[in-house]
Amino acid sequence: MKSIKDFSLVTLGFICLFISVYRLNNVNRKEISWDVLGYYLYLPSTFIYHQPLLRDIGWLEKINKEKDLAGTLYMVSSNDKGEPIYFFLMGMALFFLPFFFLGHILALLSGFPADGFSPPYQYAMVIGGIFYTIIGLIFLRKILKHFFSEGITSLVLLIVVFGTNYIHHFTLKDLETGPVLFMLVSILLWHTIQWHQEPKRRYLIIIGSSLVLVGLVKPSELCVILLPLLWNVYSWSTLKEKFRLFYLNRKDLLITALICLCIAIPQMAYWLIRTGHLFYDSYKNPGVGLDFLSPHIIDVLFSYRKGWLVYTPVMIFALAGFYFLYKENRKLFPALIAYFLVSFYLIASWTEWWYGSAFSNRPLITVYPVLSICLGYCLLGLQKKGTTIKAIAGAVIVMLVMLNQFQWWQLKHYILDPYRTTKAYYWATFLKTSVQDSDKELLLVNRSFTGNNLFDHREQYVQTVLKVQDWKNIKNDNVSPKNDSNYFYRLSFGEEYFPFFEMP
Repeated sequence: MKSIKDFSLVTLGFICLFISVYRLNNVNRKEISWDVLGYYLYLPSTFIYHQPLLRDIGWLEKINKEKDLAGTLYMVSSNDKGEPIYFFLMGMALFFLPFFFLGHILALLSGFPADGFSPPYQYAMVIGGIFYTIIGLIFLRKILKHFFSEGITSLVLLIVVFGTNYIHHFTLKDLETGPVLFMLVSILLWHTIQWHQEPKRRYLIIIGSSLVLVGLVKPSELCVILLPLLWNVYSWSTLKEKFRLFYLNRKDLLITALICLCIAIPQMAYWLIRTGHLFYDSYKNPGVGLDFLSPHIIDVLFSYRKGWLVYTPVMIFALAGFYFLYKENRKLFPALIAYFLVSFYLIASWTEWWYGSAFSNRPLITVYPVLSICLGYCLLGLQKKGTTIKAIAGAVIVMLVMLNQFQWWQLKHYILDPYRTTKAYYWATFLKTSVQDSDKELLLVNRSFTGNNLFDHREQYVQTVLKVQDWKNIKNDNVSPKNDSNYFYRLSFGEEYFPFFEMP
């Protein structure tokens, strides 16, 4: 089919208009809450409450009590002395900064409280989310147009936006890391393409700057460095050619490295002041970490709780696109498959693999710029097939996009639960527009987010006694009797948790 000139630009305009209108009509009074509060915390703490180092969190406790922004202040971590520090890195705060100032000016001019959390700040942050979403889409279109026709570019844009969990996390949840990471990966990918065509210094600087900003937003996403490193590398000879390219541009690489260091200095300076270390792991969340030796691959892909291909099934075509990519553009295959596999493994290794209140698997959206290329090659491959195969594939894609939209509607109307969906509950409510009380009994146990999990709803728990412990027979100096029948365990200095009892 002959491409219509600038049809993809019209498609992009429609998508951006839809996202903007829909988002501005769905602003709630707690946009800055939970994780978003943690990302945003640097700004009111520095510019309103005069606590740039977060030595005192009294103001935050007061605000949280008044506005009920989060069940606990988990977004405040601690250094080795037990003093409060920011939990998240400052990457998202850097992107929020201009819109925070916009909100602050609007609050001062309109008479709203200039406290960092009144409506002007909420709306300003939402505008920022829309802004970064649109930039990401603009660069994604550039990338797709480099490889594909106007028609395929338009189809990929429509499928990715409306057929995946993108639509949820780039509208109602656009203040989380997704839009910014998607934008940065798209910018990095586009300038990687440009630099390998014409190795100009400015392209390399943008690649490096995007990379360090990705690290400041979410350190685990630094694996995106595989894209520029492996781009056009598909044999030993091309690997040698890549080293030669780096060597010839060593001056530009050095300048880029210095600029990247300058971008990272504020974060390192903060760590040095508050912890005594240039690099510090502030992600102190008990029971949560990277399970490198036991990744949750099957759960991430197929679990009814948050399985990616259960709630975003159209991406099966993007995965199939790796086959068509290998056939049509083998020199790009190693870079794209390596980045996808490493990123996916890291995402699947996270202990809390369902990633909170998300639609489908939230962090995989960061990989969508690369998967969009694969999806384009899949559509290109299908375009060369017979009429019957094209018709069947087209019908399946349309149905999967519609299923995604319906399941998103179910999530917004609390038919699909963002935390507790099970296989039995999923099928009991499949394609339904209402939920019965009897269906809710099929959900996982309802846990509180206040930090106080009471043992209520006992009928929902499976009562299994793993071990009956006779404290009198424990040979441990820390166990002492309170009286003849009650014992206690005294934690030693530096001991953070009670020791586990292990049994087969």
